[in-house]
Amino acid sequence: MKPILALAILAALAAPLTLSACGKAVSATGFIPRNVRMEKEDDLTQRWRSSKTSAASFGKVVVLPVETPEMGAYGDLDAEQLATCRSVLATELTKAFASPPGTGDRTLYIHAAITAIKPNKPLLNVAPQTQLLKRGYGYAACEIYATDGELGPMVAAFMQTQDTARFGTEKLSSTGTAEKAAGAWATQFRELVGK
Repeated sequence: MKPILALAILAALAAPLTLSACGKAVSATGFIPRNVRMEKEDDLTQRWRSSKTSAASFGKVVVLPVETPEMGAYGDLDAEQLATCRSVLATELTKAFASPPGTGDRTLYIHAAITAIKPNKPLLNVAPQTQLLKRGYGYAACEIYATDGELGPMVAAFMQTQDTARFGTEKLSSTGTAEKAAGAWATQFRELVGK
């Protein structure tokens, strides 16, 4: 009877640890200018949208090269893996803004950075038993903002941290979470900018 009780207590204590790999947002790095007053949507997402600019005035969109500006914030990923993550985010943003939000003569510039990646450890994510404490799970964080012209006033800003999902294939690759998150980030930022 004692081993069963001990096992039940251990399971109850371990349950909160299985909820997420990160559980809280990565702090702002300053990629989005600090004077932008981000509004917290939930524990992992912050956003801001200018009330002075209409999306309809932007007939052209330019996605600038994605950055990875935070030295030491990417675990043991090498330059090629980071380049792949940047490329995936740039591609997803380009697809999300394939049709401009409006028909006006102004150009919307998209500035994006992957600000942190905790790589997944695929070998720890193979069997359900090894996934219990999510030791092999990672996360990825971004900061994205849009300006009216390359150096013009801010139109919208978005920050989010995404944890590795328990049920999904992204945990089987060290960069899987960042690559999967790129699509969600691009879609959410497109919705924030407006149609």
